[in-house]
Amino acid sequence: MRLISEKILNFRNIASAEFVPSETVTVICGENGQGKTNLLESIFLLSGAKSFRKVKDREMITKEEEFSVIDALFFAGQREQSFHFTISDKGRRASLNHGSEQKASDFAGTFCCVVFSPDHLELVKGTPSERRRFLDTALCQLSPRYLNDLRNYTRLIQQKNTLLKDARGIAAAFDILDIYDRQLADNAVGISKARRAFVGQLDLVSREAYASISGKWEEMELGYQSTLFDSGDFDPEEAYKRILAARTDDIRAGFSTVGPHRDDLDMKINGDPAKIYASQGQQRTAVLALKLAEAELFRQKLEEEPILLLDDVLSELDGYRQEFLLKRLGRSQAIITCCDPNFVERQTDAKVFRMHRGVLTEE
Repeated sequence: MRLISEKILNFRNIASAEFVPSETVTVICGENGQGKTNLLESIFLLSGAKSFRKVKDREMITKEEEFSVIDALFFAGQREQSFHFTISDKGRRASLNHGSEQKASDFAGTFCCVVFSPDHLELVKGTPSERRRFLDTALCQLSPRYLNDLRNYTRLIQQKNTLLKDARGIAAAFDILDIYDRQLADNAVGISKARRAFVGQLDLVSREAYASISGKWEEMELGYQSTLFDSGDFDPEEAYKRILAARTDDIRAGFSTVGPHRDDLDMKINGDPAKIYASQGQQRTAVLALKLAEAELFRQKLEEEPILLLDDVLSELDGYRQEFLLKRLGRSQAIITCCDPNFVERQTDAKVFRMHRGVLTEE
């Protein structure tokens, strides 16, 4: 899988740009705040996922404009394909190969990216929501069914939480909560099962990567902490009982306190909780191992190479980890942003572009 070309119109500070990356390594250089990350963001949106920057759609449209347009040619499924992608007050819409326009998320899994940004360095000691987002972003690209389950679950949780805030003043609240909880239990099975399986696969691959970086002196371990399921037996009735048992706490809190939206990715280094004891170096090694493992699982499941988007992460890594990452790019197409392209050019045969005030030029 690779991006052949991209044309951008009215996307953040990029009024207009044409981008033809290398089939291997491309570097986008320039000072901070010039639009390098914006370019990567525009590519990532083609995956059907929301922006990795956690922003509203309106924020991605150039100021005083009404819409953004991204047209892309890419190679996947052993053929050249095209995307027409728009962002407007109608949301994110797309058409594939000149077909009918649909919600962009309907095309999840067609164009797959693995993004690695400085924000990911907070995965180890950050909030559980960041770690859940990491899992969801990957799984939504790999499984349309997972995306559908997650959508349904999120909608139900939002509706239930709205009811919980006023439950004491609504006579039929408990009857309505029963309906929500049954549906949530059913949706929780698919989400929790997929996450636990994915974390198990991540664990195997990331262990090897972590050991290679650390010189085999340390060991990394991953696990999935579920608030509904203790083991691999994903029984919706058991999930319903646990949700029901938490109802008093839910009403007191004003939101649902158990379920996949409260689960976590557990990370240990040498048997100790990484979020408590990991040093800064161990955190960086762990996240690097996680992202490399994610890319490898994409290769295995898609049976082709994902596109790698590395957003100014080399500056956050020491020389050893920089070299390790660049050597592990494999046959994937990699698009890298940085302030100084010299290090990447020395390590790879990179094609270099410069971004300045939203204007992209090839060097």
